[in-house]
Amino acid sequence: MSDKSQIISEALYLLNIGEEVDPAILKKAFDRILSGHDVHARDVQLGALLTGLMVRGPTVEEIVVLLESSFQLDGFSPYEGVSIDLPNDEKLVGAIGSGKKGIKTMNVTTPALIVAATAGAYTAKSVSSSTSSLTGSADFLHGVGVNLGIPMEAMRDVILKTGFGAYSIESLVPRFVEVYGGKFFVPHALSFGLAALISPIPYDELLYGLAHPDIETSTKVLKRFGLSDVMVVSSTHDNVHYIDELGIFGTSDISIMKDSEIGDLTTIEPKKVFGLPDYTPRDIAQGRNLADNIKYSVDVLRGKGEPAREDLVCANAGAILVLAG
Repeated sequence: MSDKSQIISEALYLLNIGEEVDPAILKKAFDRILSGHDVHARDVQLGALLTGLMVRGPTVEEIVVLLESSFQLDGFSPYEGVSIDLPNDEKLVGAIGSGKKGIKTMNVTTPALIVAATAGAYTAKSVSSSTSSLTGSADFLHGVGVNLGIPMEAMRDVILKTGFGAYSIESLVPRFVEVYGGKFFVPHALSFGLAALISPIPYDELLYGLAHPDIETSTKVLKRFGLSDVMVVSSTHDNVHYIDELGIFGTSDISIMKDSEIGDLTTIEPKKVFGLPDYTPRDIAQGRNLADNIKYSVDVLRGKGEPAREDLVCANAGAILVLAG
């Protein structure tokens, strides 16, 4: 075994005995897994490292190192793009979920952004095809005829005109997607910030949904990458299965960072706060196919959706509007 391959084995060994991994070792191991041309069983090594960290519980420093390596593979720098000049000092609000939900739902964040845009907010998000659910945000937008292939300059004009814009994650970090894409179905170490950080333009405010209970770690990770105004949310009906949105049943956890200051974790019961009926996960579940899921979201946007689906989209659109001021 070569010295380069040994670094992966050393990192995995430390994880498997429950030890923290020196960030320098972790970075070398992850760099090797991502870009080495002769890595044996690359997918297995990738899964073992990212899942092994979750079993022990990743530190903020470990997550940051992994995310930096992921971005460096494509020479990508989060939020380094040119800001969009909005009228009247309006804020551009981004919203995206980590994916890998504990229960599979209809599309939520994308229709919530569209609802918020119709109420006057300027919104945008990075989108991708689904791995763990039937319909990702890109799948939904393609399905309703949205052209995601236009240049970023043209998308800025779309945002100014309509209040909503979207751009593909796959086009921003293609080498990383080639190694990583389509291989993970549950939350892992990169989920604490990956989707939130892959953006070609800076947001003034960000709503990030995490399908994992540790939203405080996610907020700290985003702060390390220079984000200053963020709301991170996660919801559960049984304290085991989590979705990456504000919920309409069970409990929702909220972590807010304002001007780089992270506040205390807040837990709410949406049923009480929003005055909702007794909804269950079945009321917001994904459909049998892509067409079903598109219809669920389009019906909500037409004002003809099922009550639970409308309330779920409205709860998240409300959070976006709060961030928009």
